[in-house]
Amino acid sequence: MKMRRDTVTGIVGLIGCAFFFFMTQSVKQPAKLLEPGPRLLPYVALVLIAMSSIALIIKGVKESAIEEKPYFPKGGVLKISRSFAYLVIYAIAMTWLGFLITTPFATVVFIYDLKGNSEVKLLPSILIAILVTAGLYAMFVFGFQVKLPAGILFS
Repeated sequence: MKMRRDTVTGIVGLIGCAFFFFMTQSVKQPAKLLEPGPRLLPYVALVLIAMSSIALIIKGVKESAIEEKPYFPKGGVLKISRSFAYLVIYAIAMTWLGFLITTPFATVVFIYDLKGNSEVKLLPSILIAILVTAGLYAMFVFGFQVKLPAGILFS
């Protein structure tokens, strides 16, 4: 029996959820009853990913008779590899330059990398990058009370 790519992706997603669920168990939980602790965010993310994976499995089983396109279209592996390389460069740059400097540049790079056949203008991309950076900064620093990397060069 040949499985559709949606089914395979859903199964891989559920296996990944199970792995990260067990890995999250090693996170130390504080003994405070009023605070949710550091496990809450991973658990919420895992529940959302698991629900999406189950939906993909159901979709794949329902549409098993329909002919599907190749898993990776022409140039797909190259595009994924390039995106992964950008993520690695972003992580390294954030270590040296910090969150506030690297994130706007990384956001613009990802907008252009993921645009596909769409036309993307520079000015809206820069505006989106600034808004995304400010939103993430506010969420982590003020909402979650997490200190973001300032960078080795600016410490």
